[in-house]
Amino acid sequence: MTKMIRLCAVVFLFAISAFAQQQSRSPHDEELFALARTNLTAFAHEVTKNAPTELAQAQAIVKWLADQLEWKATDYKQRTVQEIIDRGGGNCNELAMVALAAMKELHLKMRRVHEINIHTNTPRRGETAHAMVKEKGNSFSVFGRRHNDHVWVEVYDSTARDWFPADPSIGVVGMKKWMPARFGFGKRFSLNPISEDMVAPFAMFAADSTGKFTISRTQHYAIEEFDKLYNGRLHSLSDWKQWTALIELLDDKVGGAFAGKINLHECEAQIDLLAETYEQLRAAVQSK
Repeated sequence: MTKMIRLCAVVFLFAISAFAQQQSRSPHDEELFALARTNLTAFAHEVTKNAPTELAQAQAIVKWLADQLEWKATDYKQRTVQEIIDRGGGNCNELAMVALAAMKELHLKMRRVHEINIHTNTPRRGETAHAMVKEKGNSFSVFGRRHNDHVWVEVYDSTARDWFPADPSIGVVGMKKWMPARFGFGKRFSLNPISEDMVAPFAMFAADSTGKFTISRTQHYAIEEFDKLYNGRLHSLSDWKQWTALIELLDDKVGGAFAGKINLHECEAQIDLLAETYEQLRAAVQSK
C-alpha cells in the first residue's frame, strides 16, 4: 500500500510539472510546440528564422527544446521522435534524437556523440550496473558506480570548418559554453537535474556513417580543449601527465565497451584514479 501511495505521488508530481510547464508557455511557444508535433520541417524553419549561421541555428533549436521539453529518466523504451515530443521530453538520447531530427530539416551536417563521464560515487548504482552486465552483456557496462554514459550532438560549422558540441539535455551549444558546463571547475550552467553528478567526460565517440560510435573525439575535448579552457595552464601541472595517460588508456576501453567487447567495470580502479586526478587538478587551479 505504501509503495502504491509513493507511486501515485510521483505520478502526481510529474503531472503537476507538465501542467505548470504548459501553463508557462507563451502563445508563440504554444504555436511552435504545435508545429513540432505536426510539422517538424515548419517548426525547424520557424524557430531558426532569425539565425544566420549553423551555430546560431543549432543554438535556437537546442534552446527551445531545452526550455520546452523535460528531462526524464531512462526507462529503456524505444520511442520515435514524434512520441518523444508528444510525451513532452525524454532522456539525453531521446532529446538528442529530437534535436537531430529538427536540424536535419535544415540540412545541417551533424552526428550523435556517445560519452562516458566521471560520475559521483554511487555504490548502489554500481550494484545495479553489474547485474545489468551479467544479464544483458558488456554494452551495459557504460554506466557504473563511478561512471555514466551521456548522449549529445556535434554540428559542423562550414565557416570554421570544424565541429562544435550541442547538448539538448543540458541546454548548451558551442565550445565556449559547452566546455565550462562539462569540464569547468567552478559553477556550471545546466538544465539537466542530474548533471551535477556528471563530473567530467573522459571518453567521447562520434557516430560514423553506419551509426556506430567509432570516431574518437576524446583527445580533442578531454585533453586539447580542456587545457585551452584554462589558458594552457593545465599541462604545466604535475597531475596533468596522469590525467592524459588515464584518458588515453580508458578511451580504448570505452571504444571496446561500445562495441560490446569489453566490460568497462573491469576498469573501475582506473576510473577512481581519474576522478581523484580531476579533483587534484581542480585544487591546483583554484589554489592559484
